Amino acid sequence: MAIESSPRLVEEVVNRCVEKCIPYVVMFELTYRCNLNCRHCYVVRDNSIEELSTEEVKNIIDQLVEMKTFFLAFTGGEIFMRDDLFEIAKYAKRKGFLLTFMTNGTLITPEKIEEIKKLKPIKFETSLYGATAKTHDYITRVKGSFERTVKAIKGLTEQGIEVTIKTILMNSNIREYKAMEALAEELGVHPRMNPGLSPRRDGSLEPLQYDLSFEEMVEYLPEENDDVMLSYLSEKTKDPAERFICKAGKSGCCISPDGTVYPCIMMPMAVGNLREKSFKEIWHTEPSNDLKRLRNLTSDDLPVCSRCELAQYCIRCPGVVYLETGDIVGASPSACKYAKWRKYSKNQKGKGVMVMQSTGSKSAD
Repeated sequence: MAIESSPRLVEEVVNRCVEKCIPYVVMFELTYRCNLNCRHCYVVRDNSIEELSTEEVKNIIDQLVEMKTFFLAFTGGEIFMRDDLFEIAKYAKRKGFLLTFMTNGTLITPEKIEEIKKLKPIKFETSLYGATAKTHDYITRVKGSFERTVKAIKGLTEQGIEVTIKTILMNSNIREYKAMEALAEELGVHPRMNPGLSPRRDGSLEPLQYDLSFEEMVEYLPEENDDVMLSYLSEKTKDPAERFICKAGKSGCCISPDGTVYPCIMMPMAVGNLREKSFKEIWHTEPSNDLKRLRNLTSDDLPVCSRCELAQYCIRCPGVVYLETGDIVGASPSACKYAKWRKYSKNQKGKGVMVMQSTGSKSAD
């Protein structure tokens, strides 16, 4: 029986990985280079970073085999900026990893689609930020990016490759929510549209100027499936009070382009570098104090969140909290804002009031 066909078996495996600190899923940032310049991006462009070589990446992949990792996601920056992407991906495939590609799609050609098809990734995720070229190109700051991304999506689906389009909902595109759903249906892809921006990894709050206002949330957002979000972010525990405890640093992590290991892609808390130590040393034999603290965290360590009246409506990400406040235990301003919206939304639904209004396709100014 395939593991993906049994949700119960999947849950058992994940819980076991959390318990044993087995990094069953690893996000591998192959580069910070990108041909787009998205307004909301959390990545800090740093041309001084010395990217891992092809052989160094392969060596890390070998180490991840030893660590019992089985999901490997290639992300960036833009992964297709690396000329050796397919060499790396083919190597990982031969080692037995289940692969995910995360890309903006603009550099994908018919020839690359053929190579992608051979690799049979379990997920292929492409960013799309609007239902119109005006909106998408405004956000990416690159004219023609919408056309190239949509062209790539069509080429991928024509070859039988399942595509998920990822959309961050912000004040520049929220009015196109319904239109984006319709576009996804037309393209034959899975839409994943979520609100919530984070500061840049250097702490800059600049991306937050594009976040939704409370009024925009009330007017345009549908009710979220919190169970799905929480099952992805949080550990499965019998105690509801532990809903804020995250899998980061236990069953998942992120590797940066220069080999730095982080507990999560959203938590730039360096716990070691693979040019200096092996993954096993960083993860098991010599874990940093920060990593040990994160792993031992309980809801009792959160001075505010576990006792907050909004706790039942809150989806708290320790990584975002770290970016917003410099620590992992405080309250997250962005999580608080969205918790207030969820409380309002559910109360209105209980009163029989329609929260979400019909949307047009007004683009960004």
